[in-house]
Amino acid sequence: MASNEDNATARTFGKPLELLDSDHHDDALATFACVLEGDTSQAQIYAQRAAVWQNKGEMCHALADCNAAIGLDSANAAYYRMRGNLRNARADLDGAIADFDAAIALDPAFAAAYVDRGIVRFLRTDITGALADYDMAARLNPRQSNLHHMRALARRAAGDLVGAHDDLSAALHVDGESAEIYNDRGCLSIEAGDFAGACADYEAAARLQPDWSQPHSNRGWALILAGEFDHAMQAFSRALALEPGDALARYGRRVVTTQRSEAANGQIDIGAVLINDPDIARMIAARGISPIADLAEVTSLEP
Repeated sequence: MASNEDNATARTFGKPLELLDSDHHDDALATFACVLEGDTSQAQIYAQRAAVWQNKGEMCHALADCNAAIGLDSANAAYYRMRGNLRNARADLDGAIADFDAAIALDPAFAAAYVDRGIVRFLRTDITGALADYDMAARLNPRQSNLHHMRALARRAAGDLVGAHDDLSAALHVDGESAEIYNDRGCLSIEAGDFAGACADYEAAARLQPDWSQPHSNRGWALILAGEFDHAMQAFSRALALEPGDALARYGRRVVTTQRSEAANGQIDIGAVLINDPDIARMIAARGISPIADLAEVTSLEP
């Protein structure tokens, strides 16, 4: 018998999957309204409509439809997982955990529910619990890029840099087209002192997402740490051409200008730079260079 991991898409979204595309949201909602006008007993229709509401950003409507689906089919683990993700999006972490618990109780082989619960546990700073969920998901279905990406963040938070790097490499083995994962692995490589590896990953991220400034500014900092000031300046200039508001690139360019004369043996004392300029330290932490994970945004810094 197939688990909810296998049939979640079929049971949750059903045949009108193409209507979930943003160009067809209104058509999908009209279709579902007509179906439900004649028959309000179809749980999957409520779940389908919940997915459309979610794609539109209408979380209250999505949650109401998901509640209706669960009311009609309380044994469907996929519906609880859907509601858990909706509750997580609304910052109801306790409610999300309860729904993922329910999904897993109904289907202990539901790997995606373990991943989602791990994400919420990580947000609650329960690193041990998050890792336990990710490890279980990996045993059930290891070919999940998101699983390895998220477990890398948890492993990094636990101080396991080698394990985090291995997970990011595993994620890229599953999905080698993710600029975000290359970018995150570059950040981890910086922290491990592998500046050449970091630059290679940032270059890959930039190729995959050429309009994204972050890999360029991150690469600039890797080049500063490697003492390659001219190349660092070029990377920062490229970042600013793409995003003039990239504060980390602006600060990086300032560091290059002021620190050239203090370079010794091809490297600068970046620790001193960070201590002397807490804004730079805060931006690097927010960007995810240390620690890995773009968990915050720089919003309060002046140019």
